[in-house]
Amino acid sequence: MLAPHPPGPSVHRGYSWPGLEKVSQTIYADGEEDKQAASSEDFAQQPNVWLPEDVLPGFREFTTRFYWRCFDAAKELLRALALGIGLDDEDFFLRFHSGVNNQLRLLHYPPVERERLARNEIARMPAHSDWGTITILFQDAGGGLQVEDPNQQGHFVDATPIANALVMNVGDLLMRWSNDYLKSTLHRVTLPTLAPSQDSGGEPSMTAPRYSIPYFVSPDPTAVIECLSACTDAQNPPRYPPVTQEEYRKVRARGQYL
Repeated sequence: MLAPHPPGPSVHRGYSWPGLEKVSQTIYADGEEDKQAASSEDFAQQPNVWLPEDVLPGFREFTTRFYWRCFDAAKELLRALALGIGLDDEDFFLRFHSGVNNQLRLLHYPPVERERLARNEIARMPAHSDWGTITILFQDAGGGLQVEDPNQQGHFVDATPIANALVMNVGDLLMRWSNDYLKSTLHRVTLPTLAPSQDSGGEPSMTAPRYSIPYFVSPDPTAVIECLSACTDAQNPPRYPPVTQEEYRKVRARGQYL
């Protein structure tokens, strides 16, 4: 709580405590402008919120370096995606991504009662898609991440952890750019590996804790996302109107921080 998430949906930085975020697929209509003030020497729209240096020495320097290293990997993926959908310019997406609008999150899912989770009385992370272009995910070996089968709505399959591998999700904005050629990945976090029971006296079985690190790759706020001509034709007209990243982020964020 020494680096808390600011109030409201405008700034998506800082520590989000349990219960703060309400993840959903709801898209809210654009209303009045966000009033959350923000200032930063680097990026005024999304200023970082740091722990005091003496609380965790080196944390800021290490995570900043890691943030940009992740972006180096993301740029290679964006080049490959551009070629994969038929663009002549492999650097097309890089023109919209300076890296300053990305997010690096360190996630902890505490142990919860396995039976309540199985009965959907509680949830770890409900099914949702990500708002940006792509997401790179590092996950521990505990499991729990599932993705929806694109050919069978409502059927989820395990995204089994693979040592030294990344998971990459397609985000909503890449789906809009590609005119649904690449669909954003509906995913959720559910039952992980069962932790040993505390004792044999009827105590509830608890899930193991889960740790993951997602790196959300988003275009710059003023970037205009519109269906690419390589992904449209007379039989497949544009499915989405043009939208800026900032416009799309606002309508999605309103459903997450109410």
